Amino acid sequence: MPTKEEIESQIMDLWDEIFDLEDKSKEELEIKYAEWRKVEPRLDEGVDELIIHIEAMTGISDESMFIYKEVKEIKIRYKQQKDEIEAKIDALKKEKEKM
Repeated sequence: MPTKEEIESQIMDLWDEIFDLEDKSKEELEIKYAEWRKVEPRLDEGVDELIIHIEAMTGISDESMFIYKEVKEIKIRYKQQKDEIEAKIDALKKEKEKM
């Protein structure tokens, strides 16, 4: 049975994983956004504005739609990974409270 200190250490390690995951996500998205800017100049107006433009489906190139879908997949993948780590943290916190 792990001690409270060991559980706390595990929780801190999981938070480090989340921070690393966020950094990797930002790096991956920055690369995609740079690629996207080459085909979609409206990205400079802001991501939210471009998303509204894309969802309205007016004048969107196939290449821009492809990159949009890749960006969306990246965000979903990192969100799922983060949620899994946060669930582990919650479980460890509950275990620690029982002690």
